[in-house]
Amino acid sequence: MKHFFKALLITTLFLGTLLSCSSGEETSQKISDEKITSSLSDKMVETAISENDYSLINFNCIEGAIMAHFINNQGDYAAFTLTLGENIQEQLAVLRESTFSTTGIRFTNDDLFLDLLIDYSTVSGGILSGREDFIQYFEDCSFEGDKRHHNSEPLPLSGVNYNCSGDAHYVIIEGLFFDNIPLSDNPIPLSSGITAVEQALLEYNNTNNSNYTIDNVGVSLVDFTSPGGTASRAIWKSQLVNYFEDCTLDKGRSNDCINFKYPFVINKINLQTDEIIPVTITDDNELIINLDSAYVTIEYPITLVALNGDEIIVDSNEELETVLTNSETYCHDEW
Repeated sequence: MKHFFKALLITTLFLGTLLSCSSGEETSQKISDEKITSSLSDKMVETAISENDYSLINFNCIEGAIMAHFINNQGDYAAFTLTLGENIQEQLAVLRESTFSTTGIRFTNDDLFLDLLIDYSTVSGGILSGREDFIQYFEDCSFEGDKRHHNSEPLPLSGVNYNCSGDAHYVIIEGLFFDNIPLSDNPIPLSSGITAVEQALLEYNNTNNSNYTIDNVGVSLVDFTSPGGTASRAIWKSQLVNYFEDCTLDKGRSNDCINFKYPFVINKINLQTDEIIPVTITDDNELIINLDSAYVTIEYPITLVALNGDEIIVDSNEELETVLTNSETYCHDEW
């Protein structure tokens, strides 16, 4: 009998250990199955950090104007001016519809890029360009004092691709926007090459008794025809670099057509202890910070919001990755 109870005890301990190991293996397998992959994590971060210019606008600002343009991934372009204090959404809707009726090109608010912001509330008027200045201005609809900013710059000739099509506007570089001097009255076709630029500079120096060299010359903009047949324009350094890279102009950034709806909960897993730490995510920054862990799971369902305000509910990692991979599908706001 003593041996029987001893054998029973050993068997019980063995089965307990076996069940414990099995349970641990099942937990690890479940965590492994549910954890987000590095590919999905990258797509989530890209979605969180992407922000289009439309989202920057403070519609409560009432004095001033915005010089802006639409540009899509095909390089189709349309420039226009928006008036602050009037319904910006309505102005953009009218512009999109009129452009579509004349060109057949369907722009969206995600295609909006801000070029200049002109504020009429200051004594001499303030002019801003550059994303950081736009963000600062739209925080409270005012400049800091009476200031004029324009941080755009021409592209040096070394960056010009003369194999691209279009007519280039050349300038003599003298600092900021308001100081650059047009090299000639008319644009010069890129197909004419550097020789035409050197000839224009020679004529300018002779006329103005100056001694500028070719190193003082840059390109401020290029007018060209987009693949969709629109009269398009690459202006200032960033867009010109974009255009001359492959003779096409695109957005130069990821789309911002779908965004996470907060809050939602993710779980950070400690594999050594199987401890699950739930974290409530309330904004893009928190999401980015908490995706740095190797083992993260998401408590589904979660909701994403498309450009037109539609909500998309996803219930799994696979569904979420599909939506984020095909985010351009959600770029077509309704009008």
